[in-house]
Amino acid sequence: MSRRRFLELTDALVAEGEALVADPDWNRFRMWLLNSDELLEKVWGRMDRYHLAWLNVGRGSQPPGSDLDEEGSRRFVVEVSNAKLGVLRTMHASVQRNGWTLLSDEDARDEPEEAR
Repeated sequence: MSRRRFLELTDALVAEGEALVADPDWNRFRMWLLNSDELLEKVWGRMDRYHLAWLNVGRGSQPPGSDLDEEGSRRFVVEVSNAKLGVLRTMHASVQRNGWTLLSDEDARDEPEEAR
């Protein structure tokens, strides 16, 4: 994947995440998380465990395993989306400023279709 393509995909994910924060939706949120995890895994590698702080995002004061009401679900989506947006923005800024060895300098149009 090229740096340019990574930056484009990250910009799109940031825009989608901002839309989720503005209008939380559980199904769109789940797809957005999967898509953002997939992109970050391609570039930064697999994360077998998240940092403890990430695991506690969106938890609030309810006991683990508690069902969330509609408002609680909306708060959860917003809080986790905001946290993930921070990660995406940080990765975008890092690649834009410093590059990344797993990304090529080639234009995305020069890459095989499966790498895009």
